Order: sequence, then C-alpha cells, then structure tokens
Amino acid sequence: MMQQQNYPYTQSVAAQHTHVASVVRTPAYSQRQKFNNHFQSGAVSLSLSYAVMHPLDTLKTRMQVPGGSGVAWSQVFTKETVRLLGKGFLVSSIGAGLQGGARFSFYELTKSYLLPTTSRFQTGLNPPQHPWWLPTLSPIPATAISAIIGDLASSVIKVPREVITSRLQTGYYTGVSNAPAGGVNAGYVFRAVLRDEGVRGLFRGFWSTTARDCPFMVILFTTYENFKAYHTRNLVTQIKSDPNYIASSPVEVKIPPMTSTLFGGISGFLAGYFTTPMDVIRTRIMTFKKTAGAQAATQEITMTGISREMYRQAVAQSLKSSVRSNAVVRSMHFGQSVYGTFFVGAIPRSLWWFCVCSIFFSTYEVMKQQLMPLDYEPTTKPVVVSS
Repeated sequence: MMQQQNYPYTQSVAAQHTHVASVVRTPAYSQRQKFNNHFQSGAVSLSLSYAVMHPLDTLKTRMQVPGGSGVAWSQVFTKETVRLLGKGFLVSSIGAGLQGGARFSFYELTKSYLLPTTSRFQTGLNPPQHPWWLPTLSPIPATAISAIIGDLASSVIKVPREVITSRLQTGYYTGVSNAPAGGVNAGYVFRAVLRDEGVRGLFRGFWSTTARDCPFMVILFTTYENFKAYHTRNLVTQIKSDPNYIASSPVEVKIPPMTSTLFGGISGFLAGYFTTPMDVIRTRIMTFKKTAGAQAATQEITMTGISREMYRQAVAQSLKSSVRSNAVVRSMHFGQSVYGTFFVGAIPRSLWWFCVCSIFFSTYEVMKQQLMPLDYEPTTKPVVVSS
C-alpha cells in the first residue's frame, strides 16, 4: 500500500470508505461561493500564465500569417519581431483574466450539475441537487460537455481579445497614414476595427475560434481530469472500486504543485498540437486583408474559404517541388506540403500550451485549496450511514 504521510487527511477518509457505503458531510460552500471562488482562481491563474508566455505567442502568431508555410527561422527572428514581442501584452493579460474566470466558473458549475451527487468525481462537500430535466452523465462526457460550455461562455471575451492581440502581434496596421505618433496600441486597434468593420469585426473568426477551442478544451480537460484520477487512485486505493470514481473523492485530494504542473503541461501540449490546423485558420481569418481591385469581391473570409486557399497553396507548392519526381516522391512531397501548411507553428504552439497549462493548473489548484479549504480537509467528523 502506498504511503500517505503527505496527505494525512486521506487516511481517515479512506478508512471510512473501506467499511461503509457512503459518508454524509456538512455543506461547506454555497454554489454562489463556489462560482465566485472558481472565477477568481481561473482569472488569476490564466492571466498569470498568459503574461509569462506572451512573447512566445507572438512568435507563433507571426509564423501563421499568410506566407508562413515553411517559413525560415531567419524570417521570423527579425528586428520587426523583436519590436512586436511586447505588443498586446496588457490587453492579452487583462483579457485572459476575464476569460479564465468565465471559463472555469462555468466549467465547474456545469460539471457539478451533470454528475450524480453521489459521484466521487464531485468536487467539494456540497454538490447541488440534480435538476430533473438534466441528464446524469458519467465523468468523461460530463467533463467534455462542461469544457465546451465553459469555453463558449469565455468566447465573448476571448475573441475580441484575440482579434486585437493578433493584429498587434503581426503589425497589421504598420505603415497606416493615421497611426498615432507613439505607435499602434490596443486602443488604436480597437477603434480602427470598430471604424472599418463595426462590432462584427471584433468577433471576426468567432466560429473558427470556437471550432478550434471546443476540441482543445475537451482534450485538455478530459486528459487532465484523468491524470488527476490516476494520481488520486494511487493515493486512495481503498475506494478505487467505485464505478463513478475517476478524479476526486468528496473531499478532494490535494495535488502537489509539481504534479499538477506536469499533468497540466502534458495535457496542454497534446491539446495544442492536435488543434493546430484550426488555430492556423483562425489566425489567417483574423489577420486577413482584402486586396483592392477585381479580386476583392471573390475573396472569402470564412473557415471554408481560407481552408480552400491554404490547400490550394499546399498543392501548388508540392507540384512545384516535385516536377521531375516519381509518384512515390510526389505523394511524399504532397503530404509534407499539406502538413507544413496546416501545422505551421505546431511545435511552438504546443510548447506554449505546455508552459501555459503548467503554470495555470498548478496555480489554479493552489488557489482552490486556499479559497475553499473545507473542500479538501474536513474539520468535522463525518457521519457514517450504513448501506
């Protein structure tokens, strides 16, 4: 049996579960308190992680603008890139805070209602009464649906933030005649978007962002929650027979910062890599510039239109590089060209998400433990109810 000296409170909890079917505990926090605490935890954690990783995000974004397929590193690491590394820092950090608060408060709230109240996957001592009109789901689909709802709630803040940030990072308004003397800043970009495109411009790429981030969040949260399940099962082996047990007991097991750092980093890397194509398409949509003349009317600023154009460029590039090659080599060149077009910046993006999620989840878990200590360490003796 594994030693639990670092988790003394789990010993009594595990012992109770070894001999009885269920444990009744006094409610600790209301749903409003939990919502506010999760909002604070998500806001501080995501803002901190985005602030630390903003320069790498700038490099990734500049690789994904049109012409970025197969771009040489010498074209990325230029004086212009160095000048733009800090662009959008403030709006990105503040926006990320609001975005993180909305995402994780709605994620935790939705998850608490979708899971059965008897599930050990429930976080805390006071799970809500399950509404009759909501289905009771097993942990994996409950986590996936909660992740999607949390992401949709945060998209209202996230998309305008990313539109402004991506245009600052790519020098979208560099060289414009009416640029402010001090240089283009977030305020100028915000006003320029409203002037040129209206409110709709702030939400350009909304559906491509949603199409990218919903799968991302599903991969991220289901992977992370199952890492937590693995960690908890190894600590509390006495209660592992519960079929609903996957991530935590009613009194949630504390996760050491280094452990949550590793779990969050791996989850973020996997989610970031597999959703890179949608991120590339989203970046192209947000930074798309219509050309003047006859072609302007036929240019599409949609996911389908951008995807077709990217595919056409990949095919043209593969044909150009394999004119005198045999069928096998042409096929290899074609695959490499398509991969290079849709997965451009995949490694920087994945590494960026590894670092962001490492910082985020370790901070998030610590903040939850500080704001809701009774969800982790019971202060009263549980009342045993025989089965």
